Amino acid sequence: MTAEPASLAPVAISLALTAAFLWAVVSIMMRRRGKRPVADAPEREPYRVYSREYDRVLTAADLPVALYDASSDREEGYVEVDDRPWRAQITRAENIYRGLDEPSPLAGSEAGEFHDAAVLLMVDQSGSMRGEPMAWVAAGTRRLSEELGRRGASVAAAGYTTAGWNGGFARSKWLRAGRPRRPGRLCALLHILYQPFDGSAPDDNAWRQMLNPDILRENVDGESLQWGAGYLKERPERRRILLVVSDGAPVDDATLLANGASYLHRHFLTVRDALLDAKEPELLAIGAGYRVSEFYPVSREATDAAALVRAGLELVRGAMRSR
Repeated sequence: MTAEPASLAPVAISLALTAAFLWAVVSIMMRRRGKRPVADAPEREPYRVYSREYDRVLTAADLPVALYDASSDREEGYVEVDDRPWRAQITRAENIYRGLDEPSPLAGSEAGEFHDAAVLLMVDQSGSMRGEPMAWVAAGTRRLSEELGRRGASVAAAGYTTAGWNGGFARSKWLRAGRPRRPGRLCALLHILYQPFDGSAPDDNAWRQMLNPDILRENVDGESLQWGAGYLKERPERRRILLVVSDGAPVDDATLLANGASYLHRHFLTVRDALLDAKEPELLAIGAGYRVSEFYPVSREATDAAALVRAGLELVRGAMRSR
């Protein structure tokens, strides 16, 4: 069925406002650096990746040693300077986790309500999550993973960010090559697996690593959705669900400055729409103190750990009952 033009107007306005906002942010940032922003290319410009050489997938046990080698920040990292903020963040998150209501006994129908479902919790670990947001998101994600598991689901938890500020080693490679025009994604991706699909519960250290301040860099949501979908693809469960916890749109300074303000956002929309059309995996989202309904049609907003747990259970329950 062809949509009426009037029904498309709100979507077009929303996309236009988002693009305008991203362009304004990049323009301000560029003026501060004394550089001219690169104009956006035509909407059909293909998405490119300048280099995958420095992309990393790490487990919680790999951190923080592997992070030091993966990041161009190295000794400029927060933990290298002073690890007291990290220890304070761990204490804050553990207090939030312990303050959540103790799990109540499950009714018979609840015990197996998510049987034959694989749920991947994907947490946005961009710099805007620094401080209190990351503390309650980590605590809430931990409890949500436990609650989903109690109800019969296979559960994994991962974070997505970049390995280093300002493009990391990938941008350095581009600079050495003479800065070719419109290089495509110009940063090193970092995906961190805190809880794998192996049936074992993560130890306390895995959740503490989620709070490492040197992880919180930038976010390339389109490719992270692809990574999450790929990780779920081989699961034997009948229902595969990708549940994203995010506080906004994709941003990587190095990529946007070299390709245009809407470059990552357009790719995100392309990937998102493909997943929504395929319904494999099923795509859900929780906005961390931010309404993400313009990015994810099936979503809830949460402003604390308890609300995150409730939102996650409601979303997965709704998905399981919808088909």
